[in-house]
Amino acid sequence: MTLSVAQLVLAALGWAIATLMLWRSRRWLLFYLNGAFGFILLALFAASVLGYDAWLEAIEARQTVSLATGLGITLDVLGDTGLAIRNHTGWAVFDIGIECSALLEMAAIVGLAIFYPAFSNGRKALTAGIGLGVTYVMNLLRILLIVFIIDAFGTSWVFPAHAVFGRLFFFAVTVALYWYLMTRPTLGVVKSRVEETSDE
Repeated sequence: MTLSVAQLVLAALGWAIATLMLWRSRRWLLFYLNGAFGFILLALFAASVLGYDAWLEAIEARQTVSLATGLGITLDVLGDTGLAIRNHTGWAVFDIGIECSALLEMAAIVGLAIFYPAFSNGRKALTAGIGLGVTYVMNLLRILLIVFIIDAFGTSWVFPAHAVFGRLFFFAVTVALYWYLMTRPTLGVVKSRVEETSDE
């Protein structure tokens, strides 16, 4: 653990120095890529080293049980992150791992927002906050969709529920969120700059 923490600190220092140098030299594309993707990798590494990934997965498991119970679906927590789904064909177990925690997607939207040079600091904070919250809620809905499909159709549907329907749903809402928070404002900035150039 000590070695991992030391590696994390060294990686963070190297990333921060490189990002600062790129910012000071106004090399915006490299600054954005280094800042955003470096942040994503460091966030995932830090979560793993410090145990926050397992903590997040356990919270999501318990929240899913509470939501499913409210919808009339019988669901229990198995261990810290497993979901035991009782249905008409028996029991199915679905584990909330790193992929279903949405940790990667939450780190991505925050990293892409806070290092985007065209946004003001207030806009960066607002975009990161909204992106983080919406991604978390959409991921809970993704897990609920998986649980609902398994509950309705039986244990043989564990794989398609997770690998097909759950992924398609989360991919669609994530693309829509990125479009609304990042791509749409970027197109607006580009359009305004093109108009300013044409007026000169």
